[in-house]
Amino acid sequence: MPNGRSGGFVIEKADLQQLVKALPDAAVVGKIRAHSSSLRPADALEIARLVGECPNDRITVEEQDHMFYIIHLSNKAGIVWVMVGSETPLFPVLRQRHARWATEHPGWKGWIAF
Repeated sequence: MPNGRSGGFVIEKADLQQLVKALPDAAVVGKIRAHSSSLRPADALEIARLVGECPNDRITVEEQDHMFYIIHLSNKAGIVWVMVGSETPLFPVLRQRHARWATEHPGWKGWIAF
């Protein structure tokens, strides 16, 4: 994954699940990297399943170069990353959640381990 982290926030698993389930099942939500080094498109139905499988109640979302987000999911099989670009329907929602996080946590410079 790129190394241009420009910010990040934490989202509740239930909130992310609800946001993804509100999208049409076939909507491409992002590109997924799981169990290999290649990225492949993933739709809302698959992302909802992966979020559901994530054992964490809080999920780290990393902003890269102010241009896209990486959702860090982990499950029994290992680390799963979902890259959400500006062309996807989830991007503006993540941008909104990020802005809200920044308002609710002014000066937060920490990082969540995943």
